[in-house]
Amino acid sequence: MLSIEWTSQEGAGAGHHLLAVAVASNDSGPAIERRFGAVLARAAHAARFRGEPGEKFTFLREHQGEPQQVLLLGTGASAPAAGAVRTLAFDAVRAGSAAGVTEVVLDLRALGSTGEPAHFGELVAQGLQLGAYRYDRWLSEAKRKPTTVKRVRVLGEAAAGEGIARGQIVAASVTRARDLVNGPANLVTPTHLADVAREIADNLADRGVRVTVLEREDCEKLGMGCYLAVARGSAQRPKFIHLQYTPKGAAKGRVCLVGKGVTFDSGGLSLKPSDAMMDMKMDMGGAAAVLSALEGAAKLGVPWEVHAIVAATENMIGGDAYRLGDVLTASNGKTIEIDNTDAEGRLTLADALVYAGKLQPTYLFDFATLTGACIVALGPRCAGVMSRDDALVDLWTGASERVGEEMWRLPLPEALKEQLKSPIADMRNTGDRYGGAITAGLFLSEFTAGQRWVHVDIAGPAMVRKPFGICDEGGSGFPVATILEFLGRL
Repeated sequence: MLSIEWTSQEGAGAGHHLLAVAVASNDSGPAIERRFGAVLARAAHAARFRGEPGEKFTFLREHQGEPQQVLLLGTGASAPAAGAVRTLAFDAVRAGSAAGVTEVVLDLRALGSTGEPAHFGELVAQGLQLGAYRYDRWLSEAKRKPTTVKRVRVLGEAAAGEGIARGQIVAASVTRARDLVNGPANLVTPTHLADVAREIADNLADRGVRVTVLEREDCEKLGMGCYLAVARGSAQRPKFIHLQYTPKGAAKGRVCLVGKGVTFDSGGLSLKPSDAMMDMKMDMGGAAAVLSALEGAAKLGVPWEVHAIVAATENMIGGDAYRLGDVLTASNGKTIEIDNTDAEGRLTLADALVYAGKLQPTYLFDFATLTGACIVALGPRCAGVMSRDDALVDLWTGASERVGEEMWRLPLPEALKEQLKSPIADMRNTGDRYGGAITAGLFLSEFTAGQRWVHVDIAGPAMVRKPFGICDEGGSGFPVATILEFLGRL
């Protein structure tokens, strides 16, 4: 963990450090001249730095007898949104590490009053901590480039410092999820996910966390015909994981978080092309999110009983792999004709949602890297949200806006269920090409009867192909921050 100090007073840095300064576009020239002199103000102007969001300008100066790297960060004319706040802090730590310094001073005083100081401080702490993140487990020592930054002093409204601890806990949970998604499939197997859940339960037993792992035989007794069919083609044994957090005192209610846990997706007999398989270690991004978020919820002591549920398996080819044309029976008795074995995630989720529904949750969510169609509709950075519960969606998307994770609501038109009709079973597991993200949501809705339920398709943002914001290439940890914001502010 970084050492983060929040102060309203500018003091001397400890030796060689980086100074990162937020600069608003409506005062960029005068602000730079007041702080650094006319020469540097002209240099920034010549470099076309205007203080607009995302703009950066760096220079080196002598300060108190020491060399000091300075980074100017544009914020725009108005108060930056949550995502931009996290990115400002992230960029400061990354610049400090590139400069080889151990300390960063981040001056945010140009942002003025922040409305909710503690929440602002939390966002800054998240960005700072994630700026220090690297996934380097498989690199040799010579190729690792760990951050050099150990300390950050933030200059700004003192009350914002109250959010540091919470922000670092959220960042640690995001980091846990990133590590799981970044891990190769020969490491992150269903058994590995179960072991991680056990580790979380062991470490937080005194915080009310416990775990149950159901084996194949247990799932057979519960009639999980869809989940177990997907698991049949793999040599890896399936693990149905139920991680539970119970707060001290009376809980406000019960929230079930179901995460898709396909640790590698070959497509099964509907085999994917090789290029399409390269990122399929990320098909357990939903599982990574819910397990990591529950760990964060327990550390934060949220007042809700929280359940993270993962039907973990691989989707592989093999002598006993499920076939096109098979008819499966889910644990709620519905029968499903298989017309594409690469639409396996919704099958594993079906039995997991039925299991979660039996816990009688106040709110039920599922998170899944479910459809390429959602990426086509919304792009790679935005998750699709589907539900018929307007009030719950408003609470959920409000939480996402407060932490800067992009989401957009998609409809669930009843008429599109026509695409899921089968002549020999209650339904098929896929619809037509058009509206594929929506028909996947409609399929899942058949297993959530009577529940206040939201489906979140994270196929786009769970794995980053081109770095942006606070995300490097690889696992993003999306939407852990939103889950914790939702549970903490609900």
